[in-house]
Amino acid sequence: MNIEIPLMLIVALFITLGIASQWIAAMIKWPAIVVMSIVGLLVGPIFQIVNPQEMMGSELFGTIVSLAVAIILFEGSSNLDYRELRGVSKAIARIITVGAVLAWLLGAMAMYFILNFPLSISFVLAGLFIVTGPTVIQPLLKQAKVKDSVNSILKWESIILDPVGPMLALFAFYVFQILGQDFGLEYFLEYIIGFSVAFALGFGASYLFIWMIQGDFIPQNLMAPIQFVFILLLFSLSDAVLHESGLLSVTIFGLVMARLKNYSLIYKQSNHFIDEMTLILVSTVFILITSSLTREVLSEVLSWELVLFCLVMIIIVRPAYILLSTINTEISFKESAFISFVAPRGIVALAVAEFFSGLFNDQNVPMAEYIAPVTFGFVFVTVVFYGFSFKPLSKLLKLSSIEPPGIIIIGENRFSLKLASKLQEHEIPVMVSDLLNSDAKRAKELGLETFDGNLLSEDERIQADLTPYEQCLLMTRSYTFNHLAFNELSQEFGLKNVKMFPYPIDHEEMRNRVEQVIRHHILFDEYFTYYWFNQFIDEYEITELDPSEVETIAEDDIILYYIDSAKNVTFKTITEDLSYGDEGVVGVLKGAHTFKEEKKNGG
Repeated sequence: MNIEIPLMLIVALFITLGIASQWIAAMIKWPAIVVMSIVGLLVGPIFQIVNPQEMMGSELFGTIVSLAVAIILFEGSSNLDYRELRGVSKAIARIITVGAVLAWLLGAMAMYFILNFPLSISFVLAGLFIVTGPTVIQPLLKQAKVKDSVNSILKWESIILDPVGPMLALFAFYVFQILGQDFGLEYFLEYIIGFSVAFALGFGASYLFIWMIQGDFIPQNLMAPIQFVFILLLFSLSDAVLHESGLLSVTIFGLVMARLKNYSLIYKQSNHFIDEMTLILVSTVFILITSSLTREVLSEVLSWELVLFCLVMIIIVRPAYILLSTINTEISFKESAFISFVAPRGIVALAVAEFFSGLFNDQNVPMAEYIAPVTFGFVFVTVVFYGFSFKPLSKLLKLSSIEPPGIIIIGENRFSLKLASKLQEHEIPVMVSDLLNSDAKRAKELGLETFDGNLLSEDERIQADLTPYEQCLLMTRSYTFNHLAFNELSQEFGLKNVKMFPYPIDHEEMRNRVEQVIRHHILFDEYFTYYWFNQFIDEYEITELDPSEVETIAEDDIILYYIDSAKNVTFKTITEDLSYGDEGVVGVLKGAHTFKEEKKNGG
């Protein structure tokens, strides 16, 4: 029942569906890639509302997908941090070299013996199937904060192998053409030339961009758009020389940018633009591809051979090459075991498989028509399997925090220490960092975890294990400092998870100057300043009530937090009331406003 829909409306609807999928996934706490796959299947083959590939045409559809993959891949590679390699460099190097080759060979054997593909198709597809890719790994890493070493390995593997997989597949394709003696050595030379051009263009574009920035040829407001143009042109030029080599070019461009961003803020100017563009593209393209499948393709996918193949790839092939390639490296067996059970495939495998399907079909290679359905089936199974197993498995192996979500408190003062101690009584992880005094002595005396260093330094955060901590409270005496820390740490912990003390001066005009977006993150009560919180806690305690007693809370009281039965903490802000469950505790400062008035009047 395909509906006639204008092309412009199709594009708008699919962008909307992509972002809506991300939103729904966040609310129901499902992996976003699973929700996107389901939405695409419902729109396309199941209800047959629209098939975007048919409506756009294969050439336009393929162009949109390819350019989107280029931007996604640049974003992933440009956000890699070389400082993460400390302590895991040997493991990463082995996985992307020895591991990749083993994965390619074992995958080809599985395809040949289980799915009965010809050797040519088996080796080409196996090259694609070594790709995990940032489009599927990054959402999982954001969903469950795992140990830094594991996080770094999975991220680097996905970025580096994303262009390597298609290049291996292309190499295998050319080798089989040469062995068939139908085309001669020109294919091999074409591959070598294309590979070299991709390298040259990647490095050349990066140094040209650097030279333009250093020479002040690019205005600051145009830095992100010009970098965006560089990505598109670089990918397109390289792809024109050798199909799929554009992935390598943009990855090299991104890796050079990543190294520079570690040392200079000027190269981070385009981060937000590219990051947000990538989020939109990942969501949209994944749904575009899945909704372009047909019922016939799905029926071809549903077979016991494909199920067996997926099981072999998940249970035997991935663990085998990861465990073998990480022997005698810096990571533990437990970390290797976890990494061996995380390998979802994504957009790159789907998009490039379509290209090879066309090549093999043109040459009438047996079973070429099954390339696309098998690839989709494998991608979907791995997305669902790893999407739902990632977080539970990381907790089971104690590679992500099994404790309640922790709190970081920046600012050591009498009230913040009392709050931290109260939270710790409920076995909630708490870390105190006192940046203004540089020495959290009193926190240590109270047995609280401390961060000895500059928490605002990205370099020092990378070195620390912040896995147990989900929220950050900025409670220093300086509003300016809290504001600066808010801008930095909201990128680390997420905007909704960073909150700060009210303006320190009890003055109506000064309070009104606080931006509206910041007001949603101001803690407790804007009329009760840093000074009054500390004065109150000198004489009184934080009172904890049962949720059934919240009706006894008067306007004279200040609500601080609610801890539910699972020990999740929600802090009161000045613009939002708390919601309470049947169990847990509510932290309150009883009679706080009366106390303030009495003290002001000399009481």
